[in-house]
Amino acid sequence: MLPLAHTYISTKVTGWESPLLILGSILPDISTTSSGLIKRSMIHDAPKEFDGFIDKYYPQLKDLGLGVRLHSQVDRGADFFSDDLKVGYAKIEGEKISADTASLLQIPENATSLTLAHNFIEMAIDLHIYKDNPEIWFSYKNALEDIEVDLPVVAECMGAYLKLEQKLLQKELDKLFDFLGPDTFVSEEAITKIAILLIKLRFGQKVSFGKTLKIVGKAMAITQTTYKQFLDKAVAGVRTNIIGKNKQYYNLCIYKL
Repeated sequence: MLPLAHTYISTKVTGWESPLLILGSILPDISTTSSGLIKRSMIHDAPKEFDGFIDKYYPQLKDLGLGVRLHSQVDRGADFFSDDLKVGYAKIEGEKISADTASLLQIPENATSLTLAHNFIEMAIDLHIYKDNPEIWFSYKNALEDIEVDLPVVAECMGAYLKLEQKLLQKELDKLFDFLGPDTFVSEEAITKIAILLIKLRFGQKVSFGKTLKIVGKAMAITQTTYKQFLDKAVAGVRTNIIGKNKQYYNLCIYKL
């Protein structure tokens, strides 16, 4: 999932909008923007380990750890409801445009084309959120602006956890914000530019802007009448799976509310 969907789910699940929570809800995707420096296994697929490190050494960042837990497919957080091969909304709907993404990449239709197709479905969800729930876009935008004061300690925490230099982590956080900045999600044309960069980053291919834009439009049409049901299902599921099964989070959410 992309930032607006993660912001929607994390804020609806918890009932609050702290910058650290929203940052945590997108942070696991630094594995993509860091070009392999921060591997998926380090944070995205190890949310409990990262959260435990925060709880022990950086308790002032507890909302960050919660955001990461809400994001990850581990324990059936938000990504589970999008990415799971059997029930994941973006994977199921992505099958409808897998042939299009295969053609775009000039490969046979396969797992790779489905992976890219599901990314287009996720892009469409964020565009729908921007159009139908602009307050989510503003929450995300404001969070990225307000988090600036906390970034040094976030970078310090990540550096200590990953055993990497703080300055390097600061650069990777800046790269994440550049790649997933709020202005990316305001139009089909803007998100197409990011789609092309993503394809170059992940698949090493240059693709046509026009063909990519056409797939974005098709994904928008496919998801228009069903994306809200997906988000509602994800919110309910994540609340049960992550908040309801962790006393510390349940108590934190009750306190915040």
